[in-house]
Amino acid sequence: MNVCGVSYERLAQHGKRFPLLFSRYASRSPEFDVIARSFFDGDFRNPFDVAEKLSRLERAAYARDALAAFLLDQNRQWNASPTTLENIEKLRSPKTMAIVTGQQVGLFSGNLYAIYKTASAIALAKRFKRDFPDYDFVPIFWLEGEDHDYDEVSSVTILVGNEARTLRYDEKNRSERKMVGRIAFSQGIETFVEEFLALLPPSDFKPDVADLLRSAYRKGETFLSAFAKLMNALFQRDGLIFLSPDDAAFKSLAKDVFVKEFETFPKSSAEIVAQSALVEEEGYEVQAKPKPINFYFVDEFGKRWRLEADGERHFVLKPSRETTLKTALLDVVHNAPEKLSPNVVLRPIVQDRALPTLVYVAGPSEVAYWAQLKRAYRFFGVEMPFVAPRASLTLVEPKISKVFEKLGGEFRDARYEQFFFEKESLLKERLAAHSEIRLETLFASVEAEVRSAMSKLDASLKRLDPSLSQTLETAQGKMLFQLGQLKEKAFRAEKQKQSEFVAQLEKCDANLLPMGKMQERALNVVYFLNKYGLSLIQEIQSVIESESWERHVVAEL
Repeated sequence: MNVCGVSYERLAQHGKRFPLLFSRYASRSPEFDVIARSFFDGDFRNPFDVAEKLSRLERAAYARDALAAFLLDQNRQWNASPTTLENIEKLRSPKTMAIVTGQQVGLFSGNLYAIYKTASAIALAKRFKRDFPDYDFVPIFWLEGEDHDYDEVSSVTILVGNEARTLRYDEKNRSERKMVGRIAFSQGIETFVEEFLALLPPSDFKPDVADLLRSAYRKGETFLSAFAKLMNALFQRDGLIFLSPDDAAFKSLAKDVFVKEFETFPKSSAEIVAQSALVEEEGYEVQAKPKPINFYFVDEFGKRWRLEADGERHFVLKPSRETTLKTALLDVVHNAPEKLSPNVVLRPIVQDRALPTLVYVAGPSEVAYWAQLKRAYRFFGVEMPFVAPRASLTLVEPKISKVFEKLGGEFRDARYEQFFFEKESLLKERLAAHSEIRLETLFASVEAEVRSAMSKLDASLKRLDPSLSQTLETAQGKMLFQLGQLKEKAFRAEKQKQSEFVAQLEKCDANLLPMGKMQERALNVVYFLNKYGLSLIQEIQSVIESESWERHVVAEL
């Protein structure tokens, strides 16, 4: 692949496609050191910081044998490879650390960034093993199936021709507020798979892609199990471990966090609020808002209800009006923690109480909300992992890269940047280069002449009657407005004259910024696997392993 780069900071400034905190942290801007020390627990790229954290994690008390037994049981259900099972066994040793990432269990693996997060975690595990050979590092994918937002996981978007097409799956057996990971598929999922496959063009790779989807997404599987089986097939060579927190065995490993949250609330939230204030003081937006108690209650039907204290003796299950005694809930905390689900701000702390996590690989919004958690980690006595920004990519098919080759040749980096930041100027520049009339120059000259003429007129009219100056200013404004309108019409006429190039740029827009979003946040990987084969996963991994992750990568296929 030919690889170009686009500045995160410029992407943040133009269209706010990335949070400013993420862009500065990922690109190692001048503000990086302040961010790494104030909001996170050091720099994952600094070997001295890494060595110190490895030493602390090695000495920390983790229930490693129980963790390994639990992970073996789960991963065998999802067709784990022998390499994955070996990695799980390695976790029994205090010399083995986890490189963790995670995502909601989206349909057919969700958006492209789930693939990039996974590949980033695998790449970091390899990098740390190379740099610290006395330790082992295993990639772990946290399956976020406890979320009850069905809309987050129920649709998939691909390109059909050059048009983004979104398909939504409506599971008839689902119920409101049920954790999506527990939603089992009816026969309808198999019909949906066939409808989806029918949209993919014929290719040499389509039979293999179809087999993967049909074997993972079928009646009886859940959103979580199907996601895990598909991702296992895509990353079968990499020893990737999957973890579902919706399990009594897992939550017992972090029960002390559950207990402390209920016994001390709202103290942890106060710590998060204080840390969030520091983030805001540096000019960054906060992404997550803590609650006085940061847990949901999970009922016998798998539905999640937000907990809210009501006086000293009761809790209310929101948004219902049902109440429960505090004493009954404390009994659940101590004896049945699987009936509780941490919210977005407590989930990372539960994760890292159970796992010896060296690094968490985070997306742009995650980096921003992890910056709010440093004091909460200290409050719970949990080692905060390094936070590494995931690799970010845009895949460029040959039909698109040919356009940029014509535009920029060997200087395509600049053209890609111009496309993402100043698309209109790219268009006007191209139109001007192939136009018989230099519209920008022509209209700029005429506007200058109008201003000059009106200035001369103003000097004379002031001597006649000073009040006429205001009337002249109004007239000039109207003239310049009409001139601007004429300019826009002239450009539209030029666009029509060069309609072929305009159509090419629109095609680029549909492919690289589908629905106005970054490609990684809109499209599903299956579209690309169908056209370029399952080996594309390894090609993506190679790019991620060779890049520094300090810029958004534009990779030409």
